[in-house]
Amino acid sequence: MKNIIITIVLLLNIQIFACKSESLEQKQRILRELTESQDTCLYVLLDAGSSSTKIRLYSSVCRKIAQIPELQALTPLGSDGKAKFPDKIQVNGKNVALTAVPLTQTDFTNYFNVAFQIINDMKQFYNFSQKPFLFLRATAGLRLLTQDQQDQILNLVRTVFTNLDSFYFLDDSWAKVITGEEEGLFLWLSVNYAYQKIKHQNTQQFDIQNTVAVIDIGGASAQIAFSSTQANNKFLDLPEKTRVQIYSHTILGYGNDQMIASILGNADHASCFQKTDGFTAQIKDQNITVNGNYDFVKCTNAMLQFMGITGCQYLQDGSVQNCSSSSKIQQLTSQKQIIGASSIFYSKQDLYSKLSLSGDTFTLKDFREQVKQFCSMTLANADYQANQRIFTSCIQMMWVSTFLIDGLGLLNNQVTSLQQYNQFNIDWSLGSLIFDINTMQCDYLDLSKCSSIQFQNSTNLYTHSKIINSLFSLIFLLAITLFI
Repeated sequence: MKNIIITIVLLLNIQIFACKSESLEQKQRILRELTESQDTCLYVLLDAGSSSTKIRLYSSVCRKIAQIPELQALTPLGSDGKAKFPDKIQVNGKNVALTAVPLTQTDFTNYFNVAFQIINDMKQFYNFSQKPFLFLRATAGLRLLTQDQQDQILNLVRTVFTNLDSFYFLDDSWAKVITGEEEGLFLWLSVNYAYQKIKHQNTQQFDIQNTVAVIDIGGASAQIAFSSTQANNKFLDLPEKTRVQIYSHTILGYGNDQMIASILGNADHASCFQKTDGFTAQIKDQNITVNGNYDFVKCTNAMLQFMGITGCQYLQDGSVQNCSSSSKIQQLTSQKQIIGASSIFYSKQDLYSKLSLSGDTFTLKDFREQVKQFCSMTLANADYQANQRIFTSCIQMMWVSTFLIDGLGLLNNQVTSLQQYNQFNIDWSLGSLIFDINTMQCDYLDLSKCSSIQFQNSTNLYTHSKIINSLFSLIFLLAITLFI
């Protein structure tokens, strides 16, 4: 009886391995045929964030050798110089996050069809007929959910994507949640690629000292990443045997939406909002009415409390200007160049528009004073009715200045904040795609000639599954031997 069970288990393991091998060979065949039959490959990355899903389309020469791809961002512009097509999935004119979609295959299909139609329109604009490779990466919005909830959403995504004929979706791992640490690493890679600090060739001449640091404040989390030689860093292996050490740190809850929700629970929350000309404002999604009464000191101290900074408080006499010495977050004061993304850019844009300022680079000391000036203005009901989002502008600007100054120690530093550079969006998605393209080529093409971008301790999904199956079988066989 024992021999029969052992034989069955061995046969099942062989069958599993054979199925995986067959699937691998099929993917290898698809990719090899593509590299031989077409010069240009298209890539779609859907960035499923906490408040929206962004649509990114890129083209590149189909890679036949191991090097960082030379990507082009495809962002068609109309005659007015503005984007010709939406860059987010919208339903009834509003951005909708993936986490807000009802958990049915029909609803998910309808949701993603919005993105697929936009992508098809963009392909027609550029006269492309190729099928794009399709990736989805989810961030803090899904990381806040339980593992079961994440799996339920991702399985629906994979079901919808697998049934598509107009895209290549070759592996379940092409739709997944990335960690906050990966998000920071990808942002670092994106920005340094856009700034041509890391190029698609000649990476052996790559100088880590010339790279830039990055800070991102999203809806649910904040990320920082920069080159560092300190302990506990991540190693990022680039093609041509180039290895760099990156410090990447994410802080879940430090995004704008989560920060506002937390500050609203503080007794002094009204101090973070502008005074109005007599109306009270409803904070969407929080079911709270706020009567703004801006006070720089009270608001800053509420944010210090939110960050867990104790032993330092701002005073009304202005004698305290920086509490970063009490911060537990890694300081960025030694960085030569710092790029701010997402909410840092939008806050700067709103501030500069209101104060009739211009420029991409600012010092945090000046920025804070400008924020004080803006927040001290009275918000008129007419302006609020025209754009209700303006009511949270003050608290978001205050958060940018407080997090960067008191959290990261950048009071006297300069930060450059852009939405795009060299036609690339300043976000993590480009870096993720660079990583995915290299992983795809190295998983399914000639491994002996491929040197992929990889993170230290990262494991290829195919290899990982194979190892798990083998270990499971060995453990099962051992249990049979011992107990049957």
